[in-house]
Amino acid sequence: MPVEPNRGCRWALPGVFECMDLPRALGLARRAVERRAAALRPAQIASNALVQLNARTHRTWALPILLYAPTSRCNSRCASCDYWRTDGAQDLRFDEVAALCRDLPALRTKLVVFTGGEPLVREDVFELADLFRARGAVLHLLTSGLALERHAAKVAERFAAVTVSLDGHTPELYRRIRGVDGLEAVERGVRRLKELRPELPVSARSTMQKRNFKAMPELIDKALAMGLDRISFLTADVGSDSFGRGAPGAAPNPHGLLLDATEVDEFERVIEKALLSRASAFRAGRVAERGDRLRRLARYYRAHQGGGPFPEVRCNAPWASAVIESDGSVRPCFFQPRIGNLREKGLRALLDDEMVRFRRGLDMACDATCQRCVCSLEVNMTSRVW
Repeated sequence: MPVEPNRGCRWALPGVFECMDLPRALGLARRAVERRAAALRPAQIASNALVQLNARTHRTWALPILLYAPTSRCNSRCASCDYWRTDGAQDLRFDEVAALCRDLPALRTKLVVFTGGEPLVREDVFELADLFRARGAVLHLLTSGLALERHAAKVAERFAAVTVSLDGHTPELYRRIRGVDGLEAVERGVRRLKELRPELPVSARSTMQKRNFKAMPELIDKALAMGLDRISFLTADVGSDSFGRGAPGAAPNPHGLLLDATEVDEFERVIEKALLSRASAFRAGRVAERGDRLRRLARYYRAHQGGGPFPEVRCNAPWASAVIESDGSVRPCFFQPRIGNLREKGLRALLDDEMVRFRRGLDMACDATCQRCVCSLEVNMTSRVW
């Protein structure tokens, strides 16, 4: 939004919402940033500063975040993903993961996110977790939750945060989207995890798409009823070769995930209903997105129908993180193409060579993948990465 002379409008900082004189707005903004920075440890501030240096030089002075898929196998059969069609035969061996871990201290990697596939279907997943922890990494787990009850004690011991997939609030809707009858298993797993470690942050993530967009308010209710700390929403990626799919662009609407124009209209109404009828959950921070951040979900699907631009994406993921797929492939983020493979070249060497070339050639404002991104990451000077 253009700022008129001597006026500042709707600053995107907590507590600064009304139009006010620019000097006052700048003062409040500066103090808000200073408060957030003061809450960070020196190591966190240094890590954030090195990410900014990465962005300026395209080199890797620090790689604070690593996303790692222990296996391509999965115990779900989701409509939005094809990982479950793989057998995991190409997953990195234990010794190959150990070699990766040896690179991490020099890269100042502090947060490792176990993603998938489904991490918990790999038999030695907790031994792999111990490799990363031995190198000083904090671990987060992204999981379907289907095996969480069985492994709750080991998960509680090793992971600092857990996010479960929650795409349906009823057994029928859950089964329709995720292809298995598993909602009750997820509920039991969350309950057991909270019994063992009540303070462990356990959140839900829902992918809003054609089959479940009407259920957003009910999904909020379900997350609260399950005792989850928070629920977040995102849209379905339909344009990349991520999630076990083939060549990008081969299926512009894989598995019929996109909303049509009439459904986008309805989705906008559903979002406004959720903001109003579940206002207490939003106020309490139990929903990660609120206001315009939630409305942008509908705008994403509107853009796919030619009804306007895609929502603006602010992201520096390729400068702050890397994705290691189960077979050793390395990506700058979940959605950009692979730049190499750990079986052919070490992570440090890939970051010094192929990643530098990728970063230099990336124009995020014009890149089609970036413009359509459904899950961005931005590390700034006040970010709390771990």
